[in-house]
Amino acid sequence: MRKTKTIALLIAFAAIVAYIGSASCGNNTGGSKTNVAVADSGQVKTPLSPVLPFDVTLPPKGTGVLETTIRRSFDVFSWDSFIAICWPAQGHGVIGQFGDNPTVWETWKKNYEVFLDNGLPPAPWDTALQGKEANLSQTGKTPANMTAIFQPFLTGPLIDQNGQYNRFEIAMNKEMFDYIDTHKLYNIQGQQAFTDSVLFPQGDNTKKTYGAIMVKASWKILGKGDDTSRFHKVKAIIHIPALPSRGIRDSSYEAWVGLVGFHIGTRTTISPQWIWSTFEQVDNAPDYGKAVSGKHYNYYNTAAGDKALNKAPAQPWNPGIPGQISSQVARLTPIDTGTNALNDSIHKILVAINPHSVWQYYELIGTQWPVHPTQSNTGDPFPVYMANATLETYDQGSVVNGKIVYSPGVTSSCIGCHNASVTWAGRPSDFTYLLKTAKSLKK
Repeated sequence: MRKTKTIALLIAFAAIVAYIGSASCGNNTGGSKTNVAVADSGQVKTPLSPVLPFDVTLPPKGTGVLETTIRRSFDVFSWDSFIAICWPAQGHGVIGQFGDNPTVWETWKKNYEVFLDNGLPPAPWDTALQGKEANLSQTGKTPANMTAIFQPFLTGPLIDQNGQYNRFEIAMNKEMFDYIDTHKLYNIQGQQAFTDSVLFPQGDNTKKTYGAIMVKASWKILGKGDDTSRFHKVKAIIHIPALPSRGIRDSSYEAWVGLVGFHIGTRTTISPQWIWSTFEQVDNAPDYGKAVSGKHYNYYNTAAGDKALNKAPAQPWNPGIPGQISSQVARLTPIDTGTNALNDSIHKILVAINPHSVWQYYELIGTQWPVHPTQSNTGDPFPVYMANATLETYDQGSVVNGKIVYSPGVTSSCIGCHNASVTWAGRPSDFTYLLKTAKSLKK
């Protein structure tokens, strides 16, 4: 059995080493990143690594590099980042080796642990106190989704095929947390007193330093029809905050949730407008017009077809009512063929590590980065439009007379959207809306 598994791993490695090796992000705290990570037990060898890349490694200049090659470099950076932060939090074994695993990013600070309701300083960074049972209260990509205060474009809850609201959470790495903590940006008064430009740390391959990283996770409450073996899952406290104007009472209950969407925003030297990597669980939604009859999707009913496609639910929104009308979601921009090829290659490695790995059911939707980072505020993002079906569900564009229409200003662009973010002092907040969730200091 061990011999067979070793052969499978070697085959998977040989199939992709040329692809990944030519565009690997290439750095480790102690120098060049190795191609092989060895687990604590079982001596599983894999080209995947628990070491985060500092920045993307671009092909040499002056070699007539094609757009597809540069795109591949950013996509490899995205997968390297996803694998590293979804690595087992305790450092035992390779990702997925022993089944599902608590992840590194789940030990990071959550936004509600940093921006406290009383505006007081957050507790010091301590992973021993973090990563406990998840507390999910957000019903939208932004914390204020129910009142639509901070959502810049279209908004609304996402409701799965079981009539349950999606839940969301936001986390940040130590570099981002330390910057907020040091400059007292965790409350309104601190932001108003801060007169410098908000510039989070940036990852640098030469200096071997990490930049700020923020992640946004989208979770569905697992239930009828869901194959739980295909999700990274956790037991979470589902908190429904009181909203008297909507008749919503404060309540909580415990449930298993599965990861369905995942944004990674990384500030780097090459991309001061951040690198935006977005992943989804593979069963979320079909490409427009390509639904598979009879297949179970998380957010698409094949019997209903494309009626009311990508439309936000009618108000009033109330996550406390079970069995609501589900969202009907399709992906309007297909995943790039090169990105799909990379997804397939990574999936082969994950399956070789463990045929039942939950991580084989996650795919990179795309990576957005600034093509000319010094020439404008947005740096000319590429691709121009990029949407996660669970995080920009209603910003994907629209279907008019059977054709997909993209509208600047209302269609999803991570950089374009986050370029509008500001602090409570009205100054640019370096492409994050998190600072605007700070509260006033209450002594």
